[in-house]
Amino acid sequence: MEKDKDLNELHSKIIHCTKCRLAKTRTKAVPGEGPMDAKMMFIGEGPGRTEDQTGRPFVGRAGKLLDDMLKEIGLHRDKVFITNVVKCRPVSPEGRDRKPTEDEMSTCTPLYLEKQIDMIKPAVICTLGNTATAYILHKHGLEPGVISKIHGKALIVQDFKIVPMYHPAAALYTNELREAIRRDFKDLKVLLQQSKLDSFRC
Repeated sequence: MEKDKDLNELHSKIIHCTKCRLAKTRTKAVPGEGPMDAKMMFIGEGPGRTEDQTGRPFVGRAGKLLDDMLKEIGLHRDKVFITNVVKCRPVSPEGRDRKPTEDEMSTCTPLYLEKQIDMIKPAVICTLGNTATAYILHKHGLEPGVISKIHGKALIVQDFKIVPMYHPAAALYTNELREAIRRDFKDLKVLLQQSKLDSFRC
């Protein structure tokens, strides 16, 4: 219960945060969601338009694909923790999603993402896309590499495994990437079984 309280307090800080420029253009901050005892964490780049409007992570079209992939390997969305590198939507002057800048990430991640990881202590972290993968691998002293080369491969760091994956948004219009993500999720299912995390499946 105390850990839940700490995580709720952290998410309250995220909701009211004004420490970087993203606070000026957001509708809602998106802390992330999932159980405190989640053994698997998914980390994306940043909220998109639908997430900015709802305050929830991965609820747009890419989120629907993520949900479908989770179901295919017998995982419920509410059994994993889902969040992003930055907690507010990075938006271009034209109103389109953009990649977060280095200063936005360096302001946000030590205060929020890294604390979420420390609190939840997942056994597996799945990084979705280049931005999340590069950040997490670099943070743990590993060479990020190109997502097309390292996706689906489990890397052991300290007490958890990192599994880089394509971002679901990249697969919305490309069947080849969709099938690559599907294969990676099947491998993830094997990893869950090997890690004896079956109790967190549906």
